[in-house]
Amino acid sequence: MTREDRTKGFFVAFDYTSDALREIDAFFRKSGKVIVALTVREILEEEIAKKLA
Repeated sequence: MTREDRTKGFFVAFDYTSDALREIDAFFRKSGKVIVALTVREILEEEIAKKLA
């Protein structure tokens, strides 16, 4: 994201630890760039719209 100067990025995983979510939040506070953490379950259950809004 930083190298390509993007303001929004996506991570997809089966699950996230609380540490990983804290790091995503810290990255946002430091850079102002958003990382959307999606889980495979959310994608399969089509819950993506809530997070992308």
